[in-house]
Amino acid sequence: MQPRSEEPSEAPPGGSSTVPPASTLPPFPHAHPPGLAPDPRSTLRPIVTLAGDKFAWANGARAMFAVGIPFALVTAVGGVANGASAAVGGYAVLYATRDPYARRARVLAAVGLGLAVAYALGALAAGHAWPGVCTLTVVAAAATFLCSALRVGRPGGYMFTLVCAMGTFLPPDPAGIPVDVGLLLLGTASAWLVSMSGRLVRPHHPEHVAIADAFRAVAGFLDAIGGEQLDAQRHKASGALYDAWVALIGADSKHARRSGEVRRLHVLVRRVFDIFHAGEVLAEERSRPLPPQIGDLVRGLADAVGQPERTPELPAFLDDAETDGQRELRAALRKAAKASAQGAIPGASPLQGERPGALELVRAAAGPASLIVPVSVRTGLAVGAATALAALLPIVHPSWVAIGAAAALQGGNAVLDLEKALQRAIGTFLGVAIVVLFLHDLSPGPWAIVVLVSLLYGAAQTVMRRNLVVGVACITPVPLLLVGAGLHGSHVGDLAPTRLLDMLLGLGVGLFTSFVLWRRASTGRLPAALGRAIRAEALLLKAAVTGNAEENARWLRLRTAVRRELVDAWNAYESALGELAGRRASAERAWPVLIVVQRLGFRLMTAPLKPSVPAEEALPGDDAAALDRYLQELASAAEERRAPVPPELPELWGHPVLRQHLKRLARALTEAAQPPAPGFASHFLAGLSEPPRRVREAEMPSTGQLR
Repeated sequence: MQPRSEEPSEAPPGGSSTVPPASTLPPFPHAHPPGLAPDPRSTLRPIVTLAGDKFAWANGARAMFAVGIPFALVTAVGGVANGASAAVGGYAVLYATRDPYARRARVLAAVGLGLAVAYALGALAAGHAWPGVCTLTVVAAAATFLCSALRVGRPGGYMFTLVCAMGTFLPPDPAGIPVDVGLLLLGTASAWLVSMSGRLVRPHHPEHVAIADAFRAVAGFLDAIGGEQLDAQRHKASGALYDAWVALIGADSKHARRSGEVRRLHVLVRRVFDIFHAGEVLAEERSRPLPPQIGDLVRGLADAVGQPERTPELPAFLDDAETDGQRELRAALRKAAKASAQGAIPGASPLQGERPGALELVRAAAGPASLIVPVSVRTGLAVGAATALAALLPIVHPSWVAIGAAAALQGGNAVLDLEKALQRAIGTFLGVAIVVLFLHDLSPGPWAIVVLVSLLYGAAQTVMRRNLVVGVACITPVPLLLVGAGLHGSHVGDLAPTRLLDMLLGLGVGLFTSFVLWRRASTGRLPAALGRAIRAEALLLKAAVTGNAEENARWLRLRTAVRRELVDAWNAYESALGELAGRRASAERAWPVLIVVQRLGFRLMTAPLKPSVPAEEALPGDDAAALDRYLQELASAAEERRAPVPPELPELWGHPVLRQHLKRLARALTEAAQPPAPGFASHFLAGLSEPPRRVREAEMPSTGQLR
């Protein structure tokens, strides 16, 4: 499970035009699309391939300077051993790399203080085996939980575990703890300054990146219409859109509200939401792909977010739009291109919304349906077990064993943990091999250590996200250089074999914990997540069909709740697919239910809102009560993994598509609750995804050049 960005308490704006009803629902894939779930058979593939499309040069440069500057300054004044302590504080630069500068400043300050506290707690327990085990267990679990709950992002609680382990296994020196903590804080201050320095030249760059990513994700969603990747790309686009919304809210300030460029970015966020909503309409109108030029056009708008002069021209065939969805897409693209081409829009109204407080986020993360609690406790126990094992064995550097255990649990489920641990093991082996073969007898001076550590750390962060093996190989010599910094006459390769053995032992303990503890955490929480999503959709649906749907604070909170539950259900499904012990087949049977729930939720969130609805168009009270009972029965059936026995579904005049979604959801839950039988998947899913022939032919509108 990968934690998400911080969410505001109010939802983004809805679509700007009406969503017409469709005659029938489009088909959906018989099973989840390839690439959605981790595959144990492809564990070795990431070792020899590059992920993504570019190296993180900016991250590498920031890491190099954040570590190198305090290392050099303190070395010049207090020696290389003290400089190494300051260099460790520079690790804080890895956090909040994509956050707006206003939020980044707060996150980095909190991370710096947290690293200092973790180091101090570890140093206080130094020299005492079992207090040290307990301290590392608590710090690893607490840091993992808080970083996930507060949406701090990668590397999460790992760095807090690392600095705590360093403090725990240093020679006991209570009098020197304040000095070491001060040096570490100096390093975190350097990381803060380096990470914030971009504000001087590109103050809105993080927001530009987030909005451009949203345009690219929506382009991928448009490309997927009519294909099996539609639902996965919709989920990805929804996440990117929300990240863009959060980036604008996080950068908000009185000064920013007066800025024409910030107002332009607020308009662009609204426009990319409009394009996404138009794509939702098209996905219900058609079962064949859109022309690839449309996705290319939206990607061109992404390139123009930070450079208005790169705004692309709209293709002529958009003028021939025939269906409601095509006309809505044409209008959304024209408005987006107009806003993109403007250098500033000083008169535009700013977005509204507030982020939830820390206590609210922590309470949500501690809920019974949350995956954060088992992941955090599992991480703490793995680190504690590795630390205890290192205390019982003749280990030279027990901290490396504890760090290895924490590193093995960065995937989020058993399959990804195995993949990441294997990559780290191979990367550590390659790094140690390079040291032994080429650098074993090297005895660098203080300034050579400063330069090597800075360059290697920067290189590792540049390549880490594209290939973990190469990144780990680059960073493996760094702790060997830092450990040797305080030892006169030491060689780089003296502890290389120890580094390899200790890391392998820690990775093994972490993997064992991943395979044994909470093996069904995601599978067991998936039914509850689906039930919670249905109950949240029930509130939104009731407001829509009874004429109480207005763009006000209550409606926005309801829509936020639906989106949050949809994301949680999708993440629980993906995580369940990565669990071992034969649970994958059980999770896969929930795929049809998940897709119906997802499509119903997005349909509700993109439905048009009216300030008022005539009394004759609103759903009567008795029918509204029957609808509520229907949805509550579906939610209970999902939570209890049984076939629903719902009451009669009332006629939802004016909402035929929503009624079809509800009927399909009842069927999906009924089939998912039945024991598997030969031919179950093909018979059931074909019935769900293929409408009757007479309807299927009627649903294909004339689409002109958009065919």
